[in-house]
Amino acid sequence: MPEATVYRALKRLRALGIIVPAIKVSKIRNSKGGPRPTVWAITGASTDEISKALKLHFRTLSPKFRVAEEVAQTILDEYVNSRNLNEISYREILIHIRELRIPFNKPDIADLAAQYLHEKGIKVWR
Repeated sequence: MPEATVYRALKRLRALGIIVPAIKVSKIRNSKGGPRPTVWAITGASTDEISKALKLHFRTLSPKFRVAEEVAQTILDEYVNSRNLNEISYREILIHIRELRIPFNKPDIADLAAQYLHEKGIKVWR
């Protein structure tokens, strides 16, 4: 989406009173400077919701998290949902990651994938 379109939409939503500026993001790692980004929130949003959204945003910027999310989703689709199971062992996650030959550190990806699966309601045995 073009940047100008986003700013125009933000301006309209702010004029209608639908969104308000929530917080200014503190210095981002590996940033060379410039203006600090603003987090916008729907009127009446709690600070917990804002912090969860900000955390999710930074997690999705991480290449490791995106790979772990894809791995966890394939585990959900192929392994857990096909067998109607609500649990998986950490070892099985590691085996699945080794089969995929992912270039990242396997325990890091397994931890992130286990966290993602736990958030989706799957019990991960350690």
